[in-house]
Amino acid sequence: MGVLRENVFYLLAASLLLAFGMYAGASIPQSGVPLSDSPLLKEIEKYVQFYKPYDPITILFLLAKNSLTAAVAFFLGPLLLIVPAVILFLNGFIVGMIGAALSDQFSLVYALKVLAPHGIFEIPALVFASAGGFRLGVAALRKLSSKMRHREYSLSAEFKGTWRLLVISVILLLIAAVMETYVTPFIIGYSP
Repeated sequence: MGVLRENVFYLLAASLLLAFGMYAGASIPQSGVPLSDSPLLKEIEKYVQFYKPYDPITILFLLAKNSLTAAVAFFLGPLLLIVPAVILFLNGFIVGMIGAALSDQFSLVYALKVLAPHGIFEIPALVFASAGGFRLGVAALRKLSSKMRHREYSLSAEFKGTWRLLVISVILLLIAAVMETYVTPFIIGYSP
């Protein structure tokens, strides 16, 4: 695919940052405190009230919440590349920490049942959006450098090369929202 080939460096950088965040999150010592008592989960609980398995409205909520994160990573990439880097690291950290806690308290299989069905779509979606943000950030730095040298550099050409990453991201987030609403609850045996 052309979009992958022309953005391979940015996709690799985004993947490595996310993986580093996952590793960091999984590496924090498990204190034996149940996941339900975790301070991080207390913050996440604000959003859990909107999550209702098997409810189509949940798909819209998850899609909106995750698309907002992807859009922030994409459009704020020109701010010295910091925003997509922080979003990738923090999301990876949360996934790693929750995965490690679920593995510790239940089992690795259970952790995979909870995280993998939607994660196989949601994680690449975040990588695609952030890679686009990185590319736009590099383009903004090139534009600034060109301006200082009194040369022309087109940001619009770079945007045209990255918008497909955002589109792919949103499509993957829609699939992830459906999976998280219908498939994950089914796999873990949740019944309303």
